[in-house]
Amino acid sequence: MANTSRISGFRPVKHSTGAPYNGQANLYYFPSTDGTAAYVGDVVKLAGSSDTDGNAPTVTLASAGDAVCGVIVGFLPDPTNLNVAGQGRAASTARYVWVADAPDTVYEVEASNGTPAVTDVGLNINHAVGTPSATFATSGAYIDFGTEATTATLTFKVLSFVARPDNAPGAAAKMLVKINNHQFASSTGTAGV
Repeated sequence: MANTSRISGFRPVKHSTGAPYNGQANLYYFPSTDGTAAYVGDVVKLAGSSDTDGNAPTVTLASAGDAVCGVIVGFLPDPTNLNVAGQGRAASTARYVWVADAPDTVYEVEASNGTPAVTDVGLNINHAVGTPSATFATSGAYIDFGTEATTATLTFKVLSFVARPDNAPGAAAKMLVKINNHQFASSTGTAGV
């Protein structure tokens, strides 16, 4: 049976220790000077500053090959406009965001731009921002199967295919990955195998 493509970004599911993901996240800040929309499931990196109180580091969307700090898992309500949906941030608006930033977090994500095979498990890979849906407030991020290699600086490490009856190796497979090039880790990643 062919996999169904439903790209919706990265979703934390557990830790590399086997412990379940319990919703832990830290607060970060998108300044109004950032001109890119952001959604739950998008990959972010530190932007080198903080909010005006100095309590929340600034982030921006990460590009392929960047060292990253985590994945967006939620947004604080915008007190200036309570009609804004909670799952997304419009471009050029200041917004606080919750980020799953633990270096050992394991994420489920769809593979695109290639056909993953069992021999790809253990390799490193970059992500692509993709095309988000503003209508449904969903991320367009996926792992880019045109970039898999043993290179240590690639952003993610492929851990396995998701073990579910509706998923199998092949196009649009759902994969488990871990951040390989994490901004809070002590190195730029390890080589894939």
